[in-house]
Amino acid sequence: MKKHTILFLAANPLGTDRLALDREAHAIQSALERSGYRDWFEFVTKWAAEPLDLLHELRKLKPTVVHFSGHGSQSAAGEHRPNQALRRDIVTDLDFHGGEQGGLFFQSPDGRAQFVSAEAIEETFGAAGASVELVVLNACYSDVQAEALLAHVACVVGMGGATHDHAARSFAIGFYGGLGESESVAAAYKQGCAAISLEGLHDVKRPQLRVRAGVDANHLVLVADPR
Repeated sequence: MKKHTILFLAANPLGTDRLALDREAHAIQSALERSGYRDWFEFVTKWAAEPLDLLHELRKLKPTVVHFSGHGSQSAAGEHRPNQALRRDIVTDLDFHGGEQGGLFFQSPDGRAQFVSAEAIEETFGAAGASVELVVLNACYSDVQAEALLAHVACVVGMGGATHDHAARSFAIGFYGGLGESESVAAAYKQGCAAISLEGLHDVKRPQLRVRAGVDANHLVLVADPR
């Protein structure tokens, strides 16, 4: 039996909102363990992820799924933050990351935020991500990265705007619970969105599922029922 490795990369650098990433990882692990096909998955976590960790873990683990949990970026002129709920975005001046628009914040060796552009992430998956079928970017403003990754990955979940920490965690519980029950990626995505609604989080941005041309997410199942 070939197990599918789910690589969970978490980064919550100094100076950013403190997110409950440990609770998210625990929730995903619990959802998989409760599922009927739990023995088909191996859940691997990488904490305080630095940029080069992405390349290293892709080469070492050859995962089927890569999940990034942390902060994305927007410019200071971007979307307004209406309240003080914990969010997974970092509002910055464009000069902070060289004028790039769209990226993720990993952790630098000194613990501070290190911006990685969508172009660099796409290049890394192109170089070492041949095993990856699905990517989940559980960070705000990650839709640009999601679009770029479709050149190498069948399906990518990204966030079109700012998302609450609670909503990101709820989506992950529903989504991976679905995958663990031999649901298609499309069905698992719908279940993740349903989990957000069940928590009463109706006013938050929903994750977006992007699918590469020629791929049908309704028929993409990581674990097919052998019966």
